[in-house]
Amino acid sequence: MSLLPRDPRSNAARIRELVGPLARACSGRPVFLVDGDRTLSPDDTSRTFLRRAGLDPLVIKRRFEQDGYCFDAFRFHAEMHVELGEAVFAEVAPAVAEAAPLYPGAIDFLYRAVDVASVFVVSAGIPRIWRSILDGQGLAAVGVIGGIEPRNPYVFGREEKAVVTRLFLDGASTVVGVGDSDVDTELLRLSQHAVVVVNHRRNADLLPHLGDHSSLWQVAPNGDPHAGIPQLDFPAVASLVSPSAACP
Repeated sequence: MSLLPRDPRSNAARIRELVGPLARACSGRPVFLVDGDRTLSPDDTSRTFLRRAGLDPLVIKRRFEQDGYCFDAFRFHAEMHVELGEAVFAEVAPAVAEAAPLYPGAIDFLYRAVDVASVFVVSAGIPRIWRSILDGQGLAAVGVIGGIEPRNPYVFGREEKAVVTRLFLDGASTVVGVGDSDVDTELLRLSQHAVVVVNHRRNADLLPHLGDHSSLWQVAPNGDPHAGIPQLDFPAVASLVSPSAACP
């Protein structure tokens, strides 16, 4: 029997239960909420995970193409991973993390950000992979939020990132969202500062939703920025908040 919540309401309740304490601990402080795959890394690490585990990630891609970024599609995405079980996660996730490339300047950005704010990687992929990547870079201070975890899973996609963002907005002095795709739309729309990382699809599914954002920025790791959006190099993204001690 799947441990995943079966409907959006119970799923959101689980997210609030698990993430609420993290958000409350950051009350009064600036916060960075940063997507992982295609944002800090050019790769989709969850696809790599599935391939290494012997499954075809195109099955999930087809489901999203059929249903869009809805709860049931993200639940299917999560269930396909979670059903592999703890032993597969324990073996495969560290190997994927070790091989994952990172964009130039991404780690420097995170180091600078943890000096001035609280920082969380908010991933619709596999949080254990991102925990391993960050720990390998000496970034234990960066938290990881995401639901594809056999021990206590939840569905985590576009709307769930919105739930998390609102939890932090309730108390944080400033929230900076960093992402690359439509899965990050609500995270970026709700954040006081929105940073788009130019991806392999040139953010075609994301930018149409951000045209009226009052503080929209971009990072172009491959040197191909969008016209008309102010550009930062990755480390400079940390300068979007005023210096402040990070919360525990």
